[in-house]
Amino acid sequence: MATTTSAKTGIPTFDTAFEQVKDSSEQVLAAARKAGNLYLDSYEKVVDRAIELELKVAGATQQEWLKNLIEAQADFAREITSSYTSTARTLLK
Repeated sequence: MATTTSAKTGIPTFDTAFEQVKDSSEQVLAAARKAGNLYLDSYEKVVDRAIELELKVAGATQQEWLKNLIEAQADFAREITSSYTSTARTLLK
């Protein structure tokens, strides 16, 4: 069983130092995962708002071809965003 300090010097043992570094690393990784998920949530919201604006423009146009083009681009942006964020969330686990 490992002790926390050396009997002679009072300096923490290697095992104790290793555990402290390991605990610190786990805390940093947890914070990074949380920050990554917050970023992805914000990114999704921004893209959704931009797509909503595009669709409002599409609804306001009188040109059917332009409306179809904008709607197709909005669908494509949604698919790409969904793919990106789901992949990133998988990597953050």
